[in-house]
Amino acid sequence: MTKHLPLQQFSFLIPLFIFIVSCGSDMVEDVVETYDSGNKKVYVRYHPDPNVLEKHFYNAAGEMIHLERDSLSYGYDFKHFMSGTWIMDKMTVDDEVMFEKDSVYNPDNPPNIYTFSSDKLLVSGPQYSADYKIGYLDSSQVELDGTWTYGIEGEKNYRTKRVYDIDHFQILSYFTFLWTDFLKDTEKEEEVIFRRINIPKTEDPPNSSLVAPATPEEPR
Repeated sequence: MTKHLPLQQFSFLIPLFIFIVSCGSDMVEDVVETYDSGNKKVYVRYHPDPNVLEKHFYNAAGEMIHLERDSLSYGYDFKHFMSGTWIMDKMTVDDEVMFEKDSVYNPDNPPNIYTFSSDKLLVSGPQYSADYKIGYLDSSQVELDGTWTYGIEGEKNYRTKRVYDIDHFQILSYFTFLWTDFLKDTEKEEEVIFRRINIPKTEDPPNSSLVAPATPEEPR
């Protein structure tokens, strides 16, 4: 649940911040948005142990004017956190890197785009699509119910499958999460990391870091 904290409480919160930092060496910090001047506009800290995302809002002069703390243990905050577009950042299977993002966006060969909303997960790619109803059970579990399709119907490589899964996510930072058991192969040890992105508009220059697959991605 999001907590909004007025400025007059900041003096009380300073010791709390120091305590959290000293206790959470795995805290991850990110600048989410900046002003044209380069000054930070929105800055976040993710504290894994209490599973809390702390958001700091600044004005153009560099003054912090607002603070929020989202407890991702609550379904509402978790749903809000996941909303948006994500891509696969890296896939490692049995210690072998199968797939890793490139810094260059190629609109002619885009990766699969995973779009999370309040009740849907839609996946789109050149040969692949999926449409799932999604339920956010808690801060680490989602319920997926839908169908994925690979290829064109009538071709020999065409595949489609109805899916009902309860999958597990581990949040790593504001920009990344780990999708546990993505491939559903009990004989393989896997680590599949997803990254939050903003899809560039067609008229904009390609400046987003997207994935360039080393090998074809398994359908999901």
